Amino acid sequence: MPHTNRKKQTAGSTPKRDEKKPTIVHTKRKEVEDEEGWTHIVDTPRTRSAAVKSKTNALVLHAGDFEVNGVSYINRTLEELKTDYDYWKKAWEESEPCKELKEKIEAGKEGKRGVDNVVLLGLGSLQSSRREGRRASATQLAALQTIIRRLGGDLKVVAQDPQFTDLDKEFLTSLGCAVVEDPEAFKEIKEGTLVYAIHCYAKVYKAVSEAPQPALLIGTDVGNFGRFDT
Repeated sequence: MPHTNRKKQTAGSTPKRDEKKPTIVHTKRKEVEDEEGWTHIVDTPRTRSAAVKSKTNALVLHAGDFEVNGVSYINRTLEELKTDYDYWKKAWEESEPCKELKEKIEAGKEGKRGVDNVVLLGLGSLQSSRREGRRASATQLAALQTIIRRLGGDLKVVAQDPQFTDLDKEFLTSLGCAVVEDPEAFKEIKEGTLVYAIHCYAKVYKAVSEAPQPALLIGTDVGNFGRFDT
């Protein structure tokens, strides 16, 4: 049997190219759900470059057709916007929360101060590049229409949001809303006003608090923000 000469590698010596062990990158399997409801199983490498790549992919996922003041939007025609809204409105009107809202309005009307007009703040854009954002805005608007119908149906609505596009304004106008620029809507708040401001920034509620006390405010619990001056 021939003798095989195996040399031991001394400390500090460099191994030959064919003796290098393969590099192993450990990964963590992760489920990611996109805005269309699809769930993807991905391996996420624990490296900085992979994190950058993942962030880039996320940006692409939420990318829109155009951007205004750092906010991303998608292209829509007025008819497409109406179709989108009708879809989410129908989903709202068939939901259990819609039924519960109607019941609460009926139960709370007796003995309450009447509502003369509506100020709609921070609705968001129906052209948002985020599908969830479009759904939330459409659902909030549909819920407001439910409230207005229950309160009599003939109320002036003034809408304001810096993120409204020209198409948003055209669509809201077609529904009978008067769209104004910030901060004009706050001047419309009177004692008989319903202020509808869901998930707005603290400064919006602060501005509302400085106006005459409205008949009704529907919005985020201001206790979530702590003190206004912070």
